[in-house]
Amino acid sequence: MLALKVIRYFSVHYLLFLWVFFSVPCYANFTENLRWSVDASARLNQNEALDNSSGIYALGLDTHKIFTSTSGDIGYGVGQLYFTKLSNYIPVPFLFTSKDDSEFIIREAHLNYTAGSNWIPNIRVGHFTLPFGLEESIDTNGRLLDYYHGKNLGTKLDWGFGLNKVVSQVEYSVSYTLGGKDKAKSVDGSYAISGRIGSLSHLNLVVGLSFFDGKIDNVVRKRLAFDWQYYWGTWGLLGELALGEDNNQSTGRQKEKYNLIELNKKLINSQFALYGQFIISDKENKKSADKLVNIGFSYQFNTQLEISMSGRKQLNNPPTGQKQQLLRVQMRIRY
Repeated sequence: MLALKVIRYFSVHYLLFLWVFFSVPCYANFTENLRWSVDASARLNQNEALDNSSGIYALGLDTHKIFTSTSGDIGYGVGQLYFTKLSNYIPVPFLFTSKDDSEFIIREAHLNYTAGSNWIPNIRVGHFTLPFGLEESIDTNGRLLDYYHGKNLGTKLDWGFGLNKVVSQVEYSVSYTLGGKDKAKSVDGSYAISGRIGSLSHLNLVVGLSFFDGKIDNVVRKRLAFDWQYYWGTWGLLGELALGEDNNQSTGRQKEKYNLIELNKKLINSQFALYGQFIISDKENKKSADKLVNIGFSYQFNTQLEISMSGRKQLNNPPTGQKQQLLRVQMRIRY
């Protein structure tokens, strides 16, 4: 209840913050410093393990607004609303009710107040990506590239508030969210506390430490993680190691370990990006760890059109079911 009151408190103050910008003449007009684009994508999937072909089609509006005053920038807002259509998609994602369902989906939708001076942290409120691991500095929304944020933590995006700042040579971000994922409320006592502290994300060598403690979908998860990024010319070497435990009614308490290593390369004036990932997911109650290889590429023809493809294959033999084997192709247009 206290957390809900805090979120409502910050939400009211942000609404007042917006009202000031719209009503006081000395501030910039809302259309100034506003970037927006229409974002359309078609993704085709071939899941060999399920012998299933499917598609996901999305059409949305992606906006980014910087709020300013006569003394400088005060903050920014991000809003992403997409109409999303499934076609024979199995298994059905939690946001949908059937394999051919369609829904309006909110991705990122948050405000970040950045006018605090010196050590005073920025304040973020809304629907945002949980600050944890590689995903904190690499945005994968709408892309085939993925760092398995949702599978590791139970969700990738959630409603809540957080604090963030760049101080000297350090970046940090911490958040309290409600654990309802797409719902702006706590569901059956859900919550999520997450955070990351690391070196500056624009450097050639980036390291970070993350933590997570939450209850999502009636599963209590705890995680500690270390991530790194090293860039040498057009090459990149990335990694993430997360250790912790899950606790739910069906399986009880079990230790979890997740490890990802990625090697990537950019070519043709950075228009062509190629990457390979090796992923190990180990659960205490399983006889062997899942080992997967994921290889993909993307080609940016221009600022509007991008084509990408990825293929994932499981190396070990699972105790039950077939090996994971998934091929995905996506065309994305932003205008």
